[in-house]
Amino acid sequence: MILFNLKSAALALAIGSAALAGTATPGAAESPFHTGVWQVNEPDGPRGLVVSDWLVFENGLPARWLYRKAGTNDQNQFDFLTRRIGQATYDPVQIRVYRTGEHEMKFTTFAKGAEPVEHPAKRLSIPNYKNSCLSVENKGERLFGRWTGTTAAAFKSLRLSKSKMTIDGTTTEVDVTPVRVGRLGIVENGKPIAFLTDAGGDYAVLQWFKPGVTPQTMIDPKKEILDFAREEIVRWPGGTCDRQIASRLKAMK
Repeated sequence: MILFNLKSAALALAIGSAALAGTATPGAAESPFHTGVWQVNEPDGPRGLVVSDWLVFENGLPARWLYRKAGTNDQNQFDFLTRRIGQATYDPVQIRVYRTGEHEMKFTTFAKGAEPVEHPAKRLSIPNYKNSCLSVENKGERLFGRWTGTTAAAFKSLRLSKSKMTIDGTTTEVDVTPVRVGRLGIVENGKPIAFLTDAGGDYAVLQWFKPGVTPQTMIDPKKEILDFAREEIVRWPGGTCDRQIASRLKAMK
């Protein structure tokens, strides 16, 4: 199966997002159509669905990576393989989002050996214009600076600059370089040690490499590393997206 690399594909998705957004002003939309807060209408009642450009959130935190499948997408449909944060392989569950209106879509899950499950969904958030809080686009230097560890991290604080990484007061000299949209590569003494990847919303994921990742592998846009030593979720202390998401979810009915 041929896959688009998730992070490099994000830029192409952003470029095409004006078409995906329907009535959006050309050039104003910066994220794929699915990015946002949704009400999924299931037979037993509505449930909230929170999705950044390339992650599905669960219980308030980014939880499941989305990897766009090649050759299965038109301007209204995206098919994804999924992988849970902390796992090394794809999940048996795949996801499809299909736009049916300016603020509506069908949300389908495909589990191996089972019939697809499809439900209509209605957008609760505003369309994904520039600076939408769940977008990973237009965040500038946000990945540099101070982060706090969440319940899905083994540390309390992270601070990253272009030359230093400090975790819980212990500082390491590093070289940091942008790898692609929303992702930094962190190198210590010439050896790649981690990615810091924007998860959208108020969050990022510190992805520690296993031995054997080379500088060439780290920056290769055609390869997606799935198997990490650890993936730890951090939160931007100045973030307001959690409050915005909670406000939108209150509108479910």
